[in-house]
Formats: sequence, structure tokens, C-alpha cells
Amino acid sequence: MKAVILGKASSVRIKEKNYKEFYKGLSLSDILIEKLERVLDKKDIFLSCEDEKFQYVAEKWGINFIHRDKRLTLLETNTVDVVKGVCKDVPGDDDILYCSCMDPLFNDYETMFETWNNLDSDYDSLNVIYPKKNYYLNQNHNPLGFGFGRWHKYSQFLPPIYQVSWANVILTRDCIDRCGYMIGENPFWYDAYNPTVDIDTEDDWELAQVIYGYYRDKYEKSINP
Repeated sequence: MKAVILGKASSVRIKEKNYKEFYKGLSLSDILIEKLERVLDKKDIFLSCEDEKFQYVAEKWGINFIHRDKRLTLLETNTVDVVKGVCKDVPGDDDILYCSCMDPLFNDYETMFETWNNLDSDYDSLNVIYPKKNYYLNQNHNPLGFGFGRWHKYSQFLPPIYQVSWANVILTRDCIDRCGYMIGENPFWYDAYNPTVDIDTEDDWELAQVIYGYYRDKYEKSINP
């Protein structure tokens, strides 16, 4: 397994989001690398970035740096071109964990890798999803999975609706060649239950800092009472 981190420098809403300090001197890139090096050899981890000034991050952690074509960081560039363009620079023919820094709360890599390794070979991707049991309405304001009045259901009896996470995806090389997308033709849906965030705005950033800091401090106190 190889891992390629989508660590672009030219974030639109939050300047240099992947590299600015997020928690006690650590950036979002640092936090992700720190997690990945627990389950992968450092030689199998690649940081993909269009700005070579951030090569020091890869050197600090002892992982590989890939200089990404700036075209593959632009919002107008088709997603298929980005996936294929980023992955082609990762050497070898083994599977790729295609991951971003946008959710620092995910930390289920060991179980996710174990699940992938035990799957039937027909699966071409593993995609993280979050089951949600909430009261949703469709575009016509009709209830999904419950009814108004006497047809109301308690939340534990609602059918789940799934939120797709794009932060961590496992892809076979064949899937990348054929589909060039983060979901293959025969995906395995991996249910995750951890708190999740998608850092896109300054408000997301501040909320994620609070949640991540709470869990990180709690963990560190448990191992260093």
C-alpha cells in the first residue's frame, strides 16, 4: 500500500490551510502524516504539493515529496484529471490510499487497511461513509424515512442516510486507470462512526480545532496520567 497526501498549498478559502498551525505547532499535514506513519513505512508515504517551499514538511517526517503540476490544483480542472495526474507520480503497482488533510478526526487506518486486505479481490475501491439517522426532507419538503403525525418514527428506527467522505479512499491501480475517480465500479462501503469534519471555511477550521484538541488532549492524558 502506498499513500498519497493531497497537500496543495493554494487553498482558496483558508490560506495555506494544509500547512498553517492547527494544534500545538502541528499543521493538518503534520497530523495526517503522524497517523499514516503508524501504519505505513515512511518510504510508502508521498506528499503531493505544487509549491516546493513545503518540501521541508516531507523532509521533516522522512517521507517522499512529489511536485504536483499546478494545473492539478485548480478548481476548474476535472476531478478525473486530478486523480489520474496525482496517482501517476506514485511509483509501483500496489494500491493507493488517496487522502487529504480535511478531516483530522479520522483515525481508523489500521482497521480500514485490515478490512481492505481481507476483501474479495473483485472490489476496486474502499470508500468511507458515515451512517446518519436524522430527520431529513427532500427537495419538496417531504420526509425521508419517516412520516408526519402518527407516522413519525423515533430516530433510532430511522433508515440510515449515508454521508460520503472524500478524505480517505483506497484505490487499485486498475480502478485509477479505468475510472480515474475516488469511487470505483465495485466499491466497498466502509462504515465509520467517529466524529467527522470537513474543513472548508474558517468556521469549520475553528470548530475542528476545538473538537480535535479535546480528543487529542484526552488521549495524551490517558497515556501520560
